[in-house]
Amino acid sequence: MSSLDISGMKFRSGLNPLDASSRVPNAQNQLDFAEVLGKQTGRHLGKVDEEKIRDAAENFVAVALVQPVFKQMRATNRAVAPFGPNKAEQQFQSLVDAQVSRHIVHKSNWPVVERVAQQMLKKAGLAPDPILE
Repeated sequence: MSSLDISGMKFRSGLNPLDASSRVPNAQNQLDFAEVLGKQTGRHLGKVDEEKIRDAAENFVAVALVQPVFKQMRATNRAVAPFGPNKAEQQFQSLVDAQVSRHIVHKSNWPVVERVAQQMLKKAGLAPDPILE
C-alpha cells in the first residue's frame, strides 16, 4: 500500500486537513465535554455529582408520583364557600402542590428515589452494571 501525500493539494475551503491537529481542543476539554454529556470517562464520580443526581431523582419522583396524587385530591374537593378554595387558591394550587411534593420527597427516605438515582447513573454511564447472579 502506498501512502498518499496531500500536503501540496489545494482544498476548496482553503484548509489543509493535515493542519487540523492545531485546531483540535486539548484532551482535558474533550474529557470535560464527554463528562457533560454523561458518557463514561473513567473519572470517579464526585460527591457533588451524586448530590445533583439525587436531587434530579427526587424532583422526578415528586413530579411523576406525588404531585399527581395532590392534583387528584384537589380535584375531588367539593367544599362550598367559605370552606372551599377561592379563585387565588385555585390559581396557585399547582405551585403549592409542586413545592409540597418536593419537600415531602426530599425529607423522606423513599427507596424509589434511590432506584431512580441508580438508573440515572447507569443510563449516564457513570455506574457499573451490577453483576447478575
